[in-house]
Amino acid sequence: MKFAGILFDLDGTLINTSPLIIASFQHTFQTAYGRTLPEEAISRYFGEPLRTAMEVLGEPGDADHLIEIYRAFNLEHHDRLAASFEGVEQALQTLDKAGVAMGVVTSKTEKTAWRGLRLFHLDGYIRHVVGMESTQQHKPHPEPVEKGLSHLGLPASACLMVGDSPADIASGHAAGLKTAAVSWTLVPWENLTASKPDHVLQTINDLVFLVTGNR
Repeated sequence: MKFAGILFDLDGTLINTSPLIIASFQHTFQTAYGRTLPEEAISRYFGEPLRTAMEVLGEPGDADHLIEIYRAFNLEHHDRLAASFEGVEQALQTLDKAGVAMGVVTSKTEKTAWRGLRLFHLDGYIRHVVGMESTQQHKPHPEPVEKGLSHLGLPASACLMVGDSPADIASGHAAGLKTAAVSWTLVPWENLTASKPDHVLQTINDLVFLVTGNR
């Protein structure tokens, strides 16, 4: 096999939470300021810590309040608005049977990440989750990916980082991994390709072929 381990981003990569994230932002800014945000302003921050987005998009000093509104709505509507990506469960099952070690590196909390994984029956294939509270630094810094590698017990040279945002690709590269960008992202494609991923995945089956040589 080309890679013994894979580290995945979660939102927009393994699970389609884009509608949930967008709705959560819109509810937050409607509640706090009586206005909504353009979707492109929201998608620009996919893969970044929530606080980063709120500090930039919100008014000075409001980040904690905005995060509180966002998380309450997000948790309440998580299971209704999150959706699966076609073929992901089957692909992870194939990779797991092939002996590939898999983990998740996400900017959301570990508890919420596991909730999403369980919702779509992916938790049986993911060994570890590195969440927002797991590290001092966050993507695009290498620390979250390095933490993921330590959980898998594998060197960077044996692993692939898969994500849907420039922060995912940058974090993987900084930690010494090869990287793969998924085409089903809502992040502007020119922004993602500018991060220079080593591979582009048109479908999840492309990942299976890349790692195992079989479709």
